[in-house]
Amino acid sequence: MKRKIISTLLAMSMVLSMAACGNSDEPAGNSANDASSGEANDESTPADDGGADDGADDGGEESQPADDGGSAAGSGSAQMGGFEDVLTITADSDADPFSWDPSTDKMAAYIEENFGIAFQQSETNYYNNEFAVTQLAATDGTLPKVFAADILYSPAMITQFIPEELVAEIPENLLEKYPLTKALLENDAVAQTVHGMYDGYYFLPKPDSADPNIYKAERKGIFIRTDWLDNLGLEIPTTWEEFYNVAHAFTYDDPDGNGVNDTFGLTGDGMGTLRYFFSSTGVSNIYWNRDADGNWFFGPMDDSNIEILEWLRKMYEDGSIDPDFGGIKWEDGLKTFCSNTAGMCLRNADADWINGVAVKYYAAANPGVNPFDRLGVIPALALKEGDTPRMEGYVSCMVATMFAPEITEEEMDRFLNYYEYLLSDEGKYMRMGFEGEDWERDADGNIKLIRDENGNSTAMSVKYPCSAVTHWPSWGFELAAYENVEYFDEYNDETKAMNAKACEFRNQDPVWPEIGPKLIDDTVVTDATSFAFSAEYWQIITGTEPVADMFADMKERAIASGYNDAVEAVTEYAEQYGW
Repeated sequence: MKRKIISTLLAMSMVLSMAACGNSDEPAGNSANDASSGEANDESTPADDGGADDGADDGGEESQPADDGGSAAGSGSAQMGGFEDVLTITADSDADPFSWDPSTDKMAAYIEENFGIAFQQSETNYYNNEFAVTQLAATDGTLPKVFAADILYSPAMITQFIPEELVAEIPENLLEKYPLTKALLENDAVAQTVHGMYDGYYFLPKPDSADPNIYKAERKGIFIRTDWLDNLGLEIPTTWEEFYNVAHAFTYDDPDGNGVNDTFGLTGDGMGTLRYFFSSTGVSNIYWNRDADGNWFFGPMDDSNIEILEWLRKMYEDGSIDPDFGGIKWEDGLKTFCSNTAGMCLRNADADWINGVAVKYYAAANPGVNPFDRLGVIPALALKEGDTPRMEGYVSCMVATMFAPEITEEEMDRFLNYYEYLLSDEGKYMRMGFEGEDWERDADGNIKLIRDENGNSTAMSVKYPCSAVTHWPSWGFELAAYENVEYFDEYNDETKAMNAKACEFRNQDPVWPEIGPKLIDDTVVTDATSFAFSAEYWQIITGTEPVADMFADMKERAIASGYNDAVEAVTEYAEQYGW
């Protein structure tokens, strides 16, 4: 069916979401293998293959992906074996280009034998290219039959490609065969919004975690020196007032005990990431919201933000926040934190980043120190004492797997069957290799990596050059988080425990944003929401006029730039699509 085209790309309302899936940031983690594809995602952090040994010798025919020993999901509804032929399907993943040679790659041979598919890497790696390259291929009909689409950065892949029939719809009758795949779609807010707009499913989402129960809220955090807290008799702050008090104490009360005034409170990732913590007001500061009467408003314009800005102004006047915080790069913030100058550092805080900050950054800068003896995480803050700490609800990293119109129903069915297997209890470990060869399960059901005599686990992309084709259902963050899965070379148990505690805290009551306006490409909306709210907030924090007055002035200028027209447009789109 044809609908109105809402083309090109989103501006500011989506830019802040990119912190969750940035293409440019350096991977953080110290994982034992590259089971999680992170080449294009700053939170997704495989280890550097760096010539590492492939691990244990090839175990022969007896090694295979996991069998969870009677687990309910098993291999889902996926068919394994029994295919009369092998279909060759051109594909492009969201990793570096893969290669396919079943004569030398045991994983490729396994997939051909059990799922009747031979994936052929497309000549162009579209995911790592400009949107215009994908758009040209779509209009020319030369897209691979399966391709990765970064619809967060290029929503025209939804709003142009679907109504112009440049991508294939996933038939409902096929989805009925694959309950795990269908459940993933039904649990994805963006997939459901798009389904409501276009009466069908046109992509398979790639969330950070295929297990939606791990990261219900955005994976932001403020790393904090717990040893400094102990020295000063303080606890990890849970409210903005406590946050200010700790920052003040870290600045003026000699938390490191060296008798020198050489520390301060907060550094880190800048206003773009800090604004996720503004959701303690109960309003999404990053996206559009609706009030109790159903009226639409853009979060950073809401007066509830004034109270938090007051606390940050006080921190700035106090000298307890990095004076360069407004424009700082995350790498520089981490360097300051790891040099034992700042006591708190804003950054992503999922399991990968917790391990990365602790090992790759802090431990590297402080040899001989167990970083988990010094570091903790603030996962969210409450507006005031007695309130529940709240964090932005996790929307989706919104990398998607899409299908070219030329794909046949047989090919799509074959792909969905394989995809279903990757979501299953048995198949989810395939991205870690083969049981008995790359990993093993102990008597308690814990997954342990098999290492060579030098302590190296399998370098997946070296040993299995096709392994990127196991990454389609998620970024693999579930494996980094599962406490029974050995994932990190160092401090695995400490990382998992800290992450579990942070998730439990921030998952209590996420602030869920409205999804629909993310897909509006009307310039009336995108021009208004591209107003530089982060920069404006920093000017308010560092200013001298009353915070409320400066906030009101910011709102007046935003309204003059077309904000009210944007509200009217969002309201009209919401009525059109039933948001």
